[in-house]
Amino acid sequence: MSQDLISNLDPYLGDKYETGKRRMYVILSQEEVAAGKQSQWTKLEIQNVGVKNLSPRLWELRHLTALYLNQNKISRIPPELSQLQNLVHLDLSSNKLRGLPVEIGDMLHLQDLLLSNNLIKMLPYELGRLFQLSRLELEGNPLTPELLNKAREVNGTQKLLQILLDTLEAPEAPPERPWVNVREKTGKHMTFSVLCYNILCDTFATRQKYGYCPMSALAWDRRKVLLMKEVVFYNADIVSLQEVETEQYFNYFLPEMSNLGYKGTFAAKSRSKTVNDEDRKHVDGCAIFFKTSKFTLHKEHLVEFSQLAIANSEGADDMINRVQTKDNIGIVAVLEIKEPTHGVKHNKMAVLNTHINWDPEYSDVKLIQNIMFMSEVDKFIKDIKGNPAMPMVVCGDFNSTPDSAVIEFLQKGQISTEHPDLHGLKYSGFFKRGANGECIGNKNGSKNFKHNFKLKSCYSEEQLEKLKYTNYTFEFKGVLDHILHSRDNLRTLGVLGGINEEWMIKNKVIGCPNVHYPSDHLPVLAELELINSNAR
Repeated sequence: MSQDLISNLDPYLGDKYETGKRRMYVILSQEEVAAGKQSQWTKLEIQNVGVKNLSPRLWELRHLTALYLNQNKISRIPPELSQLQNLVHLDLSSNKLRGLPVEIGDMLHLQDLLLSNNLIKMLPYELGRLFQLSRLELEGNPLTPELLNKAREVNGTQKLLQILLDTLEAPEAPPERPWVNVREKTGKHMTFSVLCYNILCDTFATRQKYGYCPMSALAWDRRKVLLMKEVVFYNADIVSLQEVETEQYFNYFLPEMSNLGYKGTFAAKSRSKTVNDEDRKHVDGCAIFFKTSKFTLHKEHLVEFSQLAIANSEGADDMINRVQTKDNIGIVAVLEIKEPTHGVKHNKMAVLNTHINWDPEYSDVKLIQNIMFMSEVDKFIKDIKGNPAMPMVVCGDFNSTPDSAVIEFLQKGQISTEHPDLHGLKYSGFFKRGANGECIGNKNGSKNFKHNFKLKSCYSEEQLEKLKYTNYTFEFKGVLDHILHSRDNLRTLGVLGGINEEWMIKNKVIGCPNVHYPSDHLPVLAELELINSNAR
């Protein structure tokens, strides 16, 4: 196939149609091209025509989703093949191929790869990275009997890919994440650090969900050790974890953290009350650990969003149909500060931890859950002596980006009842009944949800842009995990910066967990200082 042939046909290839089993292509006339008619073709056949060499022009057709090069005399496929990133179907069967370029492992959207009747003796380990591949044909190649037999088994393609991926050499350790100083300590007041981390519970860490991860990166016995190493490395005074399985909290994390000088509090998601004892062990929840050298636990509180939805469901069907069905929770630990506060009037601090619903289609639920959380925390704290303006740290996997309604509500203290994230759903009963999230009118007549806490993120907008990711998967990469604090009596001294993106690109890390990052989330960390309300 010559370069001239590709160049001449490219503008003129039109829609394809089928007659029997043969795909036919309509060639646009010069008049149609001159008139601006656009070609729609996404599939290309160059089969059974004796082709030996492929034109470099072919690799420029990056819109292709299917490429048929079967029944030719091709002996080599160049690395440039990987430029066809949109390919879903690739047929290279019945050629004279002796191998495949390692770059084929970069074609992550491939679902069908037909290689039968070639001269291939070895498969590159990088082939294992094609986690969406469901059809791999290898018959008629001089491969080892072990590989061929594995491919013939039930689910043989996935088994073979897993073997290749697990054999692929692991990348070297990434650089440490940088520490970003925000301001200097005053030297007058107590300082402390807070770590927030969704650790990915073992139940969710499956090959089906994380097909791009080697099994060694998903194995809990290995991951839990790496997770604990991270916690030890950052040495935070307060550690806020999400997706902690009940059994793992009591049998692993609590004993390990106790040995390090921490105490903890934990609550599992609401469904733990409806399952049997064995299943209950694997229900995940939220945990807060604190260093006993700095704090004692004064009081704790569990907030179950499904129960609050039932309590506020009168006149709001969506509270039952959408909010009540989600078993997310939040927990609160009021900690008494052991260190002298040097003139600061508060000797207690509220630490909040929550894991909000994950589903992007339920942005209304995310927002309502946060409104309920703030309302319940307000009631809880008001019952504690020595309040009204207790210092507060809010941690969690909010499954919400910094520009979402959830974070806007937390930081601004209010949100419109007609915000687009509510999808136009009318939670009218809750609007009327929310203790501190009630509807109120403002000057232009619109209504808002409100909370009484003055909160700000530990990460500024500029720092968030540099942080880039706290959730790093193939499907999504962005900031979902947040630490906020009360404005009047706490301030941020420094934060943990982002991962090294150059390392991720160089090592072709398309998603976590991997052998170095044990969760699909990355921890966020901040150092805070307790201050007088008139200090900033």
